[in-house]
Amino acid sequence: MTPTISLPTFPAASDWADVTQVTQQGGAAVVQGLLGAEHLAALNAEISAYLGAQNDAGRAASGSDQYDRFLGHNTLRLHGLVEKFVQTRPLIEDPRLLGWAANLMGEQVGNVLLNAGELIQINPGEPRQALHRDTDSWPLPLGPKPIIVNAIVALDNFTLRNGATAMVPDSWQWPPERRPQPVDFTRAVMQAGDAVLFRGDLLHGGGANESEAPRRALSLSYCVGWIRPVENSFLNVSRSTAQQLSPSLQGLLGYRARDGLAEGAGMVGLYENGDPQRYLVDG
Repeated sequence: MTPTISLPTFPAASDWADVTQVTQQGGAAVVQGLLGAEHLAALNAEISAYLGAQNDAGRAASGSDQYDRFLGHNTLRLHGLVEKFVQTRPLIEDPRLLGWAANLMGEQVGNVLLNAGELIQINPGEPRQALHRDTDSWPLPLGPKPIIVNAIVALDNFTLRNGATAMVPDSWQWPPERRPQPVDFTRAVMQAGDAVLFRGDLLHGGGANESEAPRRALSLSYCVGWIRPVENSFLNVSRSTAQQLSPSLQGLLGYRARDGLAEGAGMVGLYENGDPQRYLVDG
């Protein structure tokens, strides 16, 4: 079925305050040309070389049959991006994405954390993924400001046939029991290098890949600084690699305490009662 709804679309050079406003209200927008052609080619080459040398990499192995079906048995997923792919580092700490994430999550954010950085390659024959909200990972109520936001960066063209992500605009405002109808859906059709940015409380899911080629993307998810991220970056990224990263990227991985004292809360993420960045220089 061809969607009747289109996502708002902005060139990467747009005023990102407009992108924030649209994603705050409707829940999602496409940013064209977030990745330049040179960076896109270098990143795809790095990923292809890694996958060519790691035949079993990225297979669903959560320990839960139900969750593995959700992840997809014919989909490759890799975490620890900054450890595996140097070319992902400037993208993950792109000031445009971080500014958008902080503004969308609002004052509650404290500091932005990388919730999960994930390579997702949907291979031919994978059925569509169940619709879900990424906020479902935590038992917290939905609110006007999301606790998590996502950027899915297309590394291949996203088409209706190869699994372009299904989105349900405005669904972050729905009561939990409401189920989407066909008229509510749209698809994030876009070119390689584009990105779809959306609230983590928006219903979405990977589409079925009915083509003859894989559909590759990076999913970059950012969360408020006071929840436990889905990805355990302390284990997925070695200490030696973390020591080489910029302070900004170190902070996104969790090497930064969250100070909530001004809001009547406490501090979380401490190392030996202090700044966790000390771990990278101690000993």
